Amino acid sequence: MKLNELLLSVSKDYDTDRLGMINGINRVHDLERILSVVKMINNSLVLDEVFRLVVDYSIEVAKAERGFLLLADSDGKLRCKVARNSKKESLPLEETEISTTIVDDVHQTGESIFIENAQTDDHFDNQHSIVSLSLQTILCSSLNIKNEKVGVIYVDSRSILVVKKDEIIDLFEILAGQAAIAIKNAQLYERLRNAYKELEDANEQVQKFERMASRGEMAAELGHELNNSLSIAFLQLQALQKSSHRYSDEERQKKIKNALDALEKTILFTSGLIESSGFKTNKYPGDMNEVIQDFEKFIKILRKYRRSILVLHLDEHVPQLLFDKQQFQQVLLNLISNAHEAYNDATIIIRTIYDSSKKELVISVSDNGPGIIDEVKKKLFTQKITTKENGHGYGLPICRKIIENHNGTIAVESVVGRGTSFHITLPVDEN
Repeated sequence: MKLNELLLSVSKDYDTDRLGMINGINRVHDLERILSVVKMINNSLVLDEVFRLVVDYSIEVAKAERGFLLLADSDGKLRCKVARNSKKESLPLEETEISTTIVDDVHQTGESIFIENAQTDDHFDNQHSIVSLSLQTILCSSLNIKNEKVGVIYVDSRSILVVKKDEIIDLFEILAGQAAIAIKNAQLYERLRNAYKELEDANEQVQKFERMASRGEMAAELGHELNNSLSIAFLQLQALQKSSHRYSDEERQKKIKNALDALEKTILFTSGLIESSGFKTNKYPGDMNEVIQDFEKFIKILRKYRRSILVLHLDEHVPQLLFDKQQFQQVLLNLISNAHEAYNDATIIIRTIYDSSKKELVISVSDNGPGIIDEVKKKLFTQKITTKENGHGYGLPICRKIIENHNGTIAVESVVGRGTSFHITLPVDEN
């Protein structure tokens, strides 16, 4: 072999070895970079931050211009969570276009797709997003954990990237696999954090009520009821003052008695402000039907309730039972007031039903008002909640407390647009 030929052969061998060594070094460098990226992604448990990191590093690894993270919802449909560009800027989700055909295909098959020249690829002639955005390179890989399809990571560019297809897909799939794990960990952490926060809030609420009970901080609630009683007494006395000449002595005495009854309630509530429990229950044998009938007569003469219709359906077999007459009148007043304020022309029906087999009395107060949404209904008896513009939200927690002091229960049924019913169940001891 001539010297020139020998030197040329040696040079070719050297170049081949050198190129292989350079490729090997580049491969090691790429893998080190991927490991560094994976470490940074896994260092965060904040879901939004994990999303951003996954997309930013996917763009960087693929040398792309845009990147998108799409996750599967409960129905398995892909929803875009993050859209970013190579400058690490967020893109508006509603203004971004990607090939839904590609992402759906990758999501279903689990196989990565790498397109090197989309504009000349016959498979994408009719893809509006690819044509309109002049896309050349597209890379998409699935985010899977075992048999669970989490979503896809998608990047694209308007230039043709000078990369080896197999190598870039390998790197991207390694990144996608680790990204899926990081996303699931962040989602789990967020669910645990939310659950802990809800538990913490619930515990704080319980402690708050315990503090209120122990320190006698029911003053605001009782103040609300106090205001109700004073208003009733005031209206009674005012009516008596304006038209006393039209009443007989018997009628005048009756109106004075009604006003005094209201003031008696006020005294009881004022006493409750001093007592630590706030609700001292004095039970005496009585006829619940009779209390309701007296309440009906009392409420009808008040101008505030004249537009409402009050109807009684009372079970004549209701036996005598032990209860606090004043407190039950207050419960009825709260329920009637709520119904009237929700709908001024309400028809309100009060029923009593005695179940002798269970030895239970059920008192129902129903109206044809606007109803109560589920979100409010869940909080009615535990929080100061009101749907009225100037409401205080104190009445129903107090009603619940009064009923519980009688070893009973109170529940609500309501359909929005069709009215509301409150059901009070009381035990009856016939001995």
